Amino acid sequence: GTIITERHVLTAAHCLVLELQKHHPRILSFFDFSAIKHHSSSRHWLLTNHSCRECGTKMTPTVVKSLIGLSLLLVTLHGLSAQKVTLNPKGCGVSFHKTMIVNGTEVKETQYPWMVFLELQYADAARACGGTIITERHVLTAAHCLVLDNIYVQKVVVTYGSVDRRNGKKVEASKMLIHKGYHMTKHVNDIALLEVKYAFQFSKEVTPICLPMTRVPLVNKNAIVSGWGSLYYGGQGVDFLRQTTVSIYPSIICSLLYSRLDYSDVYQCCANRVGKGACKGDSGGPLMLLTGTGRFQQVGIVSYGAGTCGGIFNPQVYTRVDGYVDWLTRGVSSSAGYKPLGEQKTYML
Repeated sequence: GTIITERHVLTAAHCLVLELQKHHPRILSFFDFSAIKHHSSSRHWLLTNHSCRECGTKMTPTVVKSLIGLSLLLVTLHGLSAQKVTLNPKGCGVSFHKTMIVNGTEVKETQYPWMVFLELQYADAARACGGTIITERHVLTAAHCLVLDNIYVQKVVVTYGSVDRRNGKKVEASKMLIHKGYHMTKHVNDIALLEVKYAFQFSKEVTPICLPMTRVPLVNKNAIVSGWGSLYYGGQGVDFLRQTTVSIYPSIICSLLYSRLDYSDVYQCCANRVGKGACKGDSGGPLMLLTGTGRFQQVGIVSYGAGTCGGIFNPQVYTRVDGYVDWLTRGVSSSAGYKPLGEQKTYML
């Protein structure tokens, strides 16, 4: 065989076949080349779940081996093409509605077409978070959205393509990747990726947001935070996406306020505007800057806060996206570390 990626070896499929039974019930289903599976009732590696257009064709062992070998090659190449996913795809960060400095206003359609609303279902609970589309298959959100009381989320429904969370398109997430350094108590490394079952179809209503690939100066900049969270402490979430402008604080202020939680200005930033800002239900959503090129860039992920939302001494803490460039790059280009949804497993610190 030959090494073709850091995780893959290319070889002939017939090398994996110990014996072929002439009348195996699935032996003739070779014409859809999309998966290879070990049949549980035998020792054979066979293609499964395919339509057969020529089931009456006589198949010799030689022909069978050739078809399986070709199938493995096609599957391998398909897997490689699926991994050619990069951050900041063409057209990222483009708003199709003029954006001004905002203070607690409703978002217009196509203004932030990367925004998604997450419905999170657990064994005995449900809650909501925000997130952003960053590739055709990936949503960026906060790790704490996917873990509740030490239990992984069981189901995530992603609503996208509309500022009205009741009217958007929906797709389920199939897998999740939580940063291995995430700590539920100290809220460090609060970052995660969701992979959806079906690719997003990009349009004016559905567009990925850009991410910084190098360190971005943030102090004293005005940034936009957006979400479907409550408008005040103890309130309920809203149906229509809203936005507000916050000011990013110097790191010394954030460090003093949150030192007991191991606050780090390398991986976090904090921001606030009195009476405004992120609140319950906004977790996982973006902190955004409008760049000089006219595109939006996500510099933070809503992580946590203390006390009342928008309180004068209660800035919200955001996970800095530029602190996780390598992690994000690996996360969208490889399936390593992802966990399937639907399994009620305890999260281990």
